[in-house]
Amino acid sequence: MAGPGGLKCSVLRALDFIFVLRPTVVIVMWVFFFAGAGLAARASGGSLSLLLPSRDVLLGFGAMTAVLGGGCLLNQISDVETDRVNEKLFFLPRGIISMRAAWVELAVVWLLAAGLAAPLASGFRLVLVASLLLNITYSARPVRAKSHCPWDMVWNGLGFGFAAVAAGWASVAPLSPTIIPLGLTYTLAVAGITASTTVLDVEGDRALGLRTTAAVLGESGASALTLVLMGAAGIAGAVMFDPLGFFVPVLSLPLLVRAHVTRDRAHRTAANQFTVGVFAVVASIRAPYLLILLALVYFGSRAYYRARFGFSYPGVGTP
Repeated sequence: MAGPGGLKCSVLRALDFIFVLRPTVVIVMWVFFFAGAGLAARASGGSLSLLLPSRDVLLGFGAMTAVLGGGCLLNQISDVETDRVNEKLFFLPRGIISMRAAWVELAVVWLLAAGLAAPLASGFRLVLVASLLLNITYSARPVRAKSHCPWDMVWNGLGFGFAAVAAGWASVAPLSPTIIPLGLTYTLAVAGITASTTVLDVEGDRALGLRTTAAVLGESGASALTLVLMGAAGIAGAVMFDPLGFFVPVLSLPLLVRAHVTRDRAHRTAANQFTVGVFAVVASIRAPYLLILLALVYFGSRAYYRARFGFSYPGVGTP
């Protein structure tokens, strides 16, 4: 029988297969998914339960989580060599999870997504397929949108800001043309923050020959584009009287402007983290349980990374 140390090691080993799916990235999708569900409930004259989502919302939430988690895993499979050079996302480069196991897990999570979506409306399944295609073409050749400006921004914007909102909406009510201007507003905001994140990786991207937004436009150009896109999202949100589309850019722009002026990495990281945090807080007004989910991921991730690798992640100042 394994002792306490062996049991702890086994548990952490099992958790490797959860955290390789990058839940700290997936939670961004959750914000927009529940935002879409809340908007659909309001448009249909109802409201989301403050205590527990409906069966369809839970199934849709699980299916979209599995699709994006698989997308994050595919991204690591595609980038295993560059991640090894950059010493980042080390589950595959260090052999903590083998490439064979990663491919098997990818198949399992995407089959799980299909199974969860099967009982849902055809509109939701259509959005799920679109999200799957965005995830595949984001990382895999020949498209590999993540490596090319402006498609790195466009794909992230559509995946998080449009598809996730549409999926949340479709889990509550039939898809409506109303989702188009709302989805495009969030797409602008996510594209803006994507441009900002490329500033942090610009040196490594250039060294690897990746033509990301910051690598093509330069740090100053990408930073300026962030301000333009976030400003445009705020204006669109104001026109549509949408709190998520309006308040997030308005509250985030001062920090993004500071990062643009100072060109300080810490300021850039703080601005990016603050923007994601404001998105979460505003979206949780209609879905309070979202904050509980986010807290579980945040504190669970910190506990896991501390126990498994001896450092805390995520945290203030970490990209």
